[in-house]
Amino acid sequence: MARLHVTKLLSVVTLAALVAFGTGCPNQSKNDAIKRANAGARALSAKQYDTAITEFKEAVRLDRDNFMAWYQLGEAYREKKAWNEAVEAYESAARTRPNDVMLNVRFGAALYEQAVDRERQAEATRQKKKPEDVTPDLRGVNFDAALQRLENAVKVDAQLYNAQYYIGRIYRDQLKDAQAADAFTKAILAWPRFGEPYIALGELYRRWDYPNEAIQVVSQGVEHVMENEKKSKLFYVLGMAYFDKVEDAKAIAAYTEALKLSKDNHKAKFQRGQSYFRMGQLKEADKDFEEFSKAAGAGLASLKGIAQKFRFQIAAKQQGG
Repeated sequence: MARLHVTKLLSVVTLAALVAFGTGCPNQSKNDAIKRANAGARALSAKQYDTAITEFKEAVRLDRDNFMAWYQLGEAYREKKAWNEAVEAYESAARTRPNDVMLNVRFGAALYEQAVDRERQAEATRQKKKPEDVTPDLRGVNFDAALQRLENAVKVDAQLYNAQYYIGRIYRDQLKDAQAADAFTKAILAWPRFGEPYIALGELYRRWDYPNEAIQVVSQGVEHVMENEKKSKLFYVLGMAYFDKVEDAKAIAAYTEALKLSKDNHKAKFQRGQSYFRMGQLKEADKDFEEFSKAAGAGLASLKGIAQKFRFQIAAKQQGG
């Protein structure tokens, strides 16, 4: 009887071994998944996004419950602005940890960007233009899913500046300006070196016809933000606020700083030309309009037409003089 039990036990052990051999040991799969996820993390850190995506996809194939592999797969797609794929990856990560705070921040932001991108693609199709050459009307877009994720995150930690910034963008797109201003302000207070909320809040004040408040906010941004591209945009908004006040000398100084920080800030060149024109400095204005028309892309085609009209006016004034 004992021999029979031993024989049965050996048969069960042998069968288990065969199953493990045939399907792969679960622990081994998880370990292999961790190795691939670590390789993906190194590639992501090195900005080798395609390599990172390959590694993370293999990691989640080996272990569907590897939260960090799904999360970082979303991060890699986010860096490539592949919003549909990023949303899918974050959604898979959320099945494992639905209440993870940083996941909710990234997931909410990706849902927002996905919705904006879809609307931009649709508008480009309607206008028969390239997506980068259109500005979609976002007032009717449903951002509920994105907003819920972001608000869940800031309920846990109100200092999550990126979440506050995206909440502000959603409210701004829905023309809920007061809520947008509140969220942008919270983002600034949470991380003063983050440039985007200064820009957004400054533009809101300009829309409300409060140029002094815009100048105050954007000037603070100029002091705190270090990144050249963002600082260039801040100086541009500062120049626009002075332009609104018809203080063209100060506007020109701000636009000039913007162009020093980024030669690709074509709008700053165009606006500086307008300020020069308004001050009667026609030679400087004509030079800015000419350079703008040569350098600006198709997305600024309407401004190119205006620049050309200014050049005709300048030529007429100079001939008349």
